[in-house]
Amino acid sequence: MKVISKIIGRFKAILNWYLFKIAKNWVILNFISKRIRPFLWKLTGVQVKGKISIGYDVYYDVGNATKIIVEEGVWIASRTLLLCHKRDLSNYHIGDDYNKLPTNKNQVILKKGCCVGMGSIVMPGVTIGEGAIVGAGSIVVKDVPAWSIAVGNPAKVVKEIK
Repeated sequence: MKVISKIIGRFKAILNWYLFKIAKNWVILNFISKRIRPFLWKLTGVQVKGKISIGYDVYYDVGNATKIIVEEGVWIASRTLLLCHKRDLSNYHIGDDYNKLPTNKNQVILKKGCCVGMGSIVMPGVTIGEGAIVGAGSIVVKDVPAWSIAVGNPAKVVKEIK
């Protein structure tokens, strides 16, 4: 029974990877329908709530896709990265093997109507608030409040929307 569940688990991981590659790279999906890419994301475990828009070549942490929550009306521009895991460096010392360090896995939450600009990186544990805008090329390392604009590396709030 354990062997069968391992085989099924590996098959599912391979299938999710192929679905991710199709959703990420097929430019034709932009022309066919805006609903196909979000549908493929759902199949890999991303929690998509409502209609969203996803640009070309968006990378997300497919191995931890269940930790990504995307709400209604979100726009994720091309070449964005959504990451759900990072290495725990709290006990990293000289001579340690980086590859053997444990990983911390945290949710990424994109609230209703937010926009993540082209080429941005959203780190694990970040929530981008409702209606917030993240400027192109920003690296988001902490939460962005609702109805604000954040830009830069690291992203900082530069304007609150009235």
